[in-house]
Amino acid sequence: MNIVSRLTAAAAAATLVLAAPASAQITFSGYTNGCFYTAGDLACTPETTPGVRTDVVGPLTYTNSTFTVSSFGGVAAIGETAATPNFNNLGSISLPAGATGINFSNQRFVLNVFFTSPAGVSPTSTTYMATLGGSVSDNSGAVDFDFDNSTRNFTFNGGAFSFRVNDVSLTNTGGMNTTGVTGFINVTQASVPEPSTYLLMASGLAGLAFFGKRRRNNAV
Repeated sequence: MNIVSRLTAAAAAATLVLAAPASAQITFSGYTNGCFYTAGDLACTPETTPGVRTDVVGPLTYTNSTFTVSSFGGVAAIGETAATPNFNNLGSISLPAGATGINFSNQRFVLNVFFTSPAGVSPTSTTYMATLGGSVSDNSGAVDFDFDNSTRNFTFNGGAFSFRVNDVSLTNTGGMNTTGVTGFINVTQASVPEPSTYLLMASGLAGLAFFGKRRRNNAV
């Protein structure tokens, strides 16, 4: 292969690399708030500012959370176990020991998720509704949170992502039962070529121009 052919191949390779999407780690930060209400009543409105908060219906308690997670391979999980305070989940739901004779089928729950990063995120928040189901008696039974699991789409400076929330279930086993509310982020990242890619492509094209001109001069 002559030198011109080699430079042509190098320039073509640089162009392919330039067109390929770059894998970038994106950090997502934010917080959650939530509230319960009874079916048939006006839906409650969670708080819109950060800070440790709880909301209670019967024996159930929701405690809000904050999160800072990073994507890996285009996916970020907001799924840590419940803690005090909560962190890197969407909050927690607790059912204490001794809860009995309670049916939750008439209860609803509203979860607000607020994003403070990445930069330029839009919209900055989204709301998920959950229908509660199940009942508990002395050390038996369960409570289910059936969330609207639809995917919500967001944009930010340099890309886009989608987000969804998972359903939650607690069993009444005689102790304090607490579980975290979890969700997933899928990232669509715009291409971000490395500076070396531009340099490689520019070098290849410059070499082609130089040797093309040299061959024309030699042919004269």
